[in-house]
Amino acid sequence: MATIPRPDFMYFDLGNVLLFFDHGLAIRSMAKIAGVAPAKMRSLIMDSDLQIEYETGLISGEEFIERIAAGLGKSLDSREMLQAAADMFIPNLQILPVIEHVKQVGVPIGLLSNTCQAHWEWILEQRYASVVDHFGPIVLSYEAKSMKPDSQIYRVAEQHAGCPPEKIFFVDDRHDNVEGARRAGWMAEPFTSADRLMDQIRLW
Repeated sequence: MATIPRPDFMYFDLGNVLLFFDHGLAIRSMAKIAGVAPAKMRSLIMDSDLQIEYETGLISGEEFIERIAAGLGKSLDSREMLQAAADMFIPNLQILPVIEHVKQVGVPIGLLSNTCQAHWEWILEQRYASVVDHFGPIVLSYEAKSMKPDSQIYRVAEQHAGCPPEKIFFVDDRHDNVEGARRAGWMAEPFTSADRLMDQIRLW
């Protein structure tokens, strides 16, 4: 397996890299609270631009739930619904040795993720060790008003990293996001497992 040249900075994706997640669990929890079938809730959220608008920061959490409530013709408690929407993460503990290796060799690390405010606040409240204890720049789509693989979010991340794009290495579980990073001039590889990633960076 080819190794990656040592970068000046490394960005990690969040979902399915640092934390595993299950949108289906969130959809089922939200549907139960709203008293509707999960298929109906999924259609409202996923078969429209609603989730994208939320993760891009174009609407607030309260507006997100208001739009769902309007679509269902129901009154919903925003706090309860947002908590249900966020309770879907499981830490990927196998990534911790990789993070420690990168830190030990002196490569600064950051987080680059498409996520919404409710999910991020939930993660911070849980204090997942694989997320909150390691990263410097944290670039989130809802704050950057741009989502991977759009070019703008990579430019924002470059500014935070403070180094040229060709000196940045990025891992993401989605191939379209990896390709977006490569178009931005970054080194980037799809994430499949912590062991494979460790093999790719073992010579740093």
